[in-house]
Amino acid sequence: MINADRHGAACWVDLSTPDVRGATSFYGELFGWEVEASQTPMGEYFIGKVGDHQVGGMMEQSGELIGDPAMWTTFFYVDDIEATVGGVEEARGTILQKPFDIPGGARIAIVADPTGAMLGLFGGPELGGPYYSRDAGSVCWVELLTRDPVAAQGFYTAVFGWEAETTMTSGTAYTMFRLEGHDAAGMMMMPEVVPVEAPAHWGPYFAVDDCRAEERRAADLGATVLRVTHEIDAGKFAVIADPQGAPFNLLEFAQ
Repeated sequence: MINADRHGAACWVDLSTPDVRGATSFYGELFGWEVEASQTPMGEYFIGKVGDHQVGGMMEQSGELIGDPAMWTTFFYVDDIEATVGGVEEARGTILQKPFDIPGGARIAIVADPTGAMLGLFGGPELGGPYYSRDAGSVCWVELLTRDPVAAQGFYTAVFGWEAETTMTSGTAYTMFRLEGHDAAGMMMMPEVVPVEAPAHWGPYFAVDDCRAEERRAADLGATVLRVTHEIDAGKFAVIADPQGAPFNLLEFAQ
């Protein structure tokens, strides 16, 4: 796996939710996360951990975000955040939030690709080691669903230097983005079953040992199953919306 501090590598996921207490309880129960809270200038921030590995952050919506749908945002590491923001604009992306400082000496920005998918940029201290993990409850993959894969591919290859290869996987055209020879992220056409009002978006996959069992467990905890467990080349996956409505994926890797 590629280290998280390589330009263009996925390095974090962050949940914006109207009920952070409910979200921390749900993900803690579902994935066995240990959840740590800290005070930041932006409000209370919760980090879910699997052992010593930090998986993702959660924060309650405030200010102008109140009323927005709950959602996970994927962050990608960049060597120079100011230069990358300029590259986003050159590649016809949109700057949603200009770079700003966060605790720990890092800077982040929020942008959107030309197809409307929102993502975060993270620039700062070296992170060390890979972010992806196959340990249960960890982020093991991120994937873009878009209605214009051609435009999206041009954007990400320009901004992150990714190489792209599209093949047929489980009967669907799937684009694998690679960075330094490692699989970095995936992309596919938005499925027809997704409502037309749903925008292009990045979604995290969380590793599980038994996808069907975790799907049932999520439902018992108040989540909505958007797509029941089914088999793909990589293993088995399901699509879930947490009790506050934020979608995410479960992935049980093939043996």
